[in-house]
Amino acid sequence: MIDIYLLVKEKILPYDQENRRITGAFFCECEEAAIGEMRELVGAEEAGLCGFLEDIVLFEDLAETKPLSNYQKIDAYFTREGEGMDPNVRERLMLKRKYLNFRKLFPFDFINLDYCDPYYGTFPDVLRVHEAVERIIDWQTGTGLLPDTTTEYSVDRFVLAVTCRTDQMIDASARKRLKEIVENNCADHSDYKREVARQGKIDVGAWQNRDDLDFFMAAWPKEIARLANAKGWEIDIRNHCFYERVGDSGEPYHMVCLVAEFTRAKKCTTYLPAAMKCLDAAARSKIVPFDMNKGDGKVLLDDLTEVVELRNAQARSHKVFELPDPRTEILRLRAAKVAI
Repeated sequence: MIDIYLLVKEKILPYDQENRRITGAFFCECEEAAIGEMRELVGAEEAGLCGFLEDIVLFEDLAETKPLSNYQKIDAYFTREGEGMDPNVRERLMLKRKYLNFRKLFPFDFINLDYCDPYYGTFPDVLRVHEAVERIIDWQTGTGLLPDTTTEYSVDRFVLAVTCRTDQMIDASARKRLKEIVENNCADHSDYKREVARQGKIDVGAWQNRDDLDFFMAAWPKEIARLANAKGWEIDIRNHCFYERVGDSGEPYHMVCLVAEFTRAKKCTTYLPAAMKCLDAAARSKIVPFDMNKGDGKVLLDDLTEVVELRNAQARSHKVFELPDPRTEILRLRAAKVAI
């Protein structure tokens, strides 16, 4: 809940002090053991769903579930069929409830997709995350209801942040896809091709094999930019950052985050500038270990301390576990040689 309480601290998300409720926030969490505490920290039972985001967003009906188009029909079906219901149908209907709940919340002003895993899965689900992102951007074009009202609204601008893992173990078909994306862009856009050549990367395959992080950071954001181009949104890359991590078994990898602003438009004119920007290594930010006693590190730690206290005040009111003081925890982790 640190992400959400950061937005509370900056007064971006409304916080009802009396009822200890955050308005306008929604989350999806795959660990069932954590979902109850997370709902308490938001202060709203309906604020979160348990499950994998891709499963919920990419829900598809069975023949038996298609006629059940709302909660009332689903509940009536459960009552009628009882224990004799086909387990596959039961599971799909439970997922459909989550899908309907999530779908009605769109559009959002800010969407944070924080994946601990690679953006590209393994065959045959290589593009499952990407397909979920595409559907989410589709849903952003529609209208919704303001919380606790019957007032319709839409968004002409929103921010999408996507964080994912990348390493040399990326699926072979995904590696091929990224290579083809760059090659096709070179073939379609002379300015892009000239910039690739200027950086000495005209042999795309050699570039990909030589520096997988640089190649991924140049190629992967084009997937997001292509969605903007196809669906009537201008795209502006606001931030493109990465940091190093080491897995439990000692293997190094990188986490990469893309922050993009989408603005509604009849035609996207910013696809190529976004793709060109992502080629430029100087336009990226590497997140490095910080000195918590001075400069940006001190500012970050002071902000984090305030955010944690906001979160812990909510935790105390609901008897949920509290987070430790950030400064104390950082010192403990560094003593244990955990990268911060």
